[in-house]
Amino acid sequence: MIKKTITYDFNNTISDQIKGPSGISLEEIESYGKKVTEINNTLISKRETGGLPFYELPYRKDELDDLKTTWDSVKEEMKDNIENVIVIGIGGSSLGGVALIKALTHPFYNLLPESLRSTPRIFFAENIDPDEIKGLFDILDPEKTIINIISKSGNTAEPMANFLLFQKFMVEKIGEENFKKQVIATTDAEKGTMRQIADELGIRTLKIPEGVGGRFSALSPVGLFPAYMAGIDIDVLLEGAALMDKVCKNEDLFKNPAYMNAVIHYHLHVRKGVNMAVLMPYSMALSEISVWYRQLLAESLGKKYSMNGEIVYAGQTPVKAVGAIDQHSQIQLYREGPDDKIITILSVENFRNFLNLPALYSSFEGVSYLGGHTLNELFDAEKKATILALVKSGKPNIEITLPEINPHTVGQLFYMYEVQTVFAGYLYNVNSLDQPGVEAGKNYAYGMLGREGYADMKEEVDNFPERDTRFIIE
Repeated sequence: MIKKTITYDFNNTISDQIKGPSGISLEEIESYGKKVTEINNTLISKRETGGLPFYELPYRKDELDDLKTTWDSVKEEMKDNIENVIVIGIGGSSLGGVALIKALTHPFYNLLPESLRSTPRIFFAENIDPDEIKGLFDILDPEKTIINIISKSGNTAEPMANFLLFQKFMVEKIGEENFKKQVIATTDAEKGTMRQIADELGIRTLKIPEGVGGRFSALSPVGLFPAYMAGIDIDVLLEGAALMDKVCKNEDLFKNPAYMNAVIHYHLHVRKGVNMAVLMPYSMALSEISVWYRQLLAESLGKKYSMNGEIVYAGQTPVKAVGAIDQHSQIQLYREGPDDKIITILSVENFRNFLNLPALYSSFEGVSYLGGHTLNELFDAEKKATILALVKSGKPNIEITLPEINPHTVGQLFYMYEVQTVFAGYLYNVNSLDQPGVEAGKNYAYGMLGREGYADMKEEVDNFPERDTRFIIE
């Protein structure tokens, strides 16, 4: 396993390198020096007083030991007769785990035969689509299935609805006592509905650290437990995160990738109108990190109000792309469309496999040139060509390179983006740790379903103007 730092290259955002309106000059970057020092001092102070608990996740060994012991006890009680794990969560309760497992396991992990897979299949019940949930019931053997319900409060409708369904499904097949042995709740240590349910059932629990919000919880038991159940080396994952923590303590903007990335994205947004941030990994293994990143950026920085209560409408729109797939769907827009995007390319220096392309069809010029090369060479050429094409079009882009995809480098990447996001919150002067815009939709749903205390929300829905039939095409 390669344990080197990831590389952050922002050459192609500098105005001397790209000839377009969306570049940033060295002088513009350096003008943030005083602000960087101010924010860095604020972050140090908040961290020292416990205001940024996610910063400490790489060092919380007690919780690491607890989740390992919990899984060992489940396996022992089940006599290792575990075929499936269902992780029930939504948003920050699932996206980190999904990204970790996609990045750090076999690309077709759940389809591997048991002889090639020493750990259970992992399924994420993230959404409340009835067809998908019923589909899981169709393929699961309840006697060999473990449930991991992740909910800090136990009041979020989607995961709790799925938990109710899985509880009914399991209890009907194996009985309540066996169900209790086969469910683990990842929740608040002391309070909340899920904690009360867990205590009432007498089931195993893992603790979500106090003050760690969902989208910052991937390196807590929220993401680590599913990763551990899938056989991922979570100790090395946290070791990589700890390394990035050391890097991100550097006040020098030119030695701190998290701070630099925040400054570049913020400046291009507020000064140059670059209001979209594209994350484009050239790796299928890293593709779900783009989905995790979308929530991190959108929920943290997409704010109507500043910390002073002023209306600001802050935040870039995060966009997921995957190379080389989206060279054939999105790059046309990125190259020739508006100057409103910054593209980050995630590169991999060393893939796990090398595939030689056979020399076939020599009489067909459009195919024969591929013979004698590797699929790796083609992938690398496609990535470099995309970067060159973006530069020629004057479009700013950043390249982040992982020496290889392993727990150490992925831990670095997660931690870097989390630090960048909190730092960017202070540049925008918004609270990056709350999400008030999410609550309205939840509250309307509670009202429509008759939850106590939300009658006024139901009344508001009931009084909503009826749709004008002139504007409906049937």
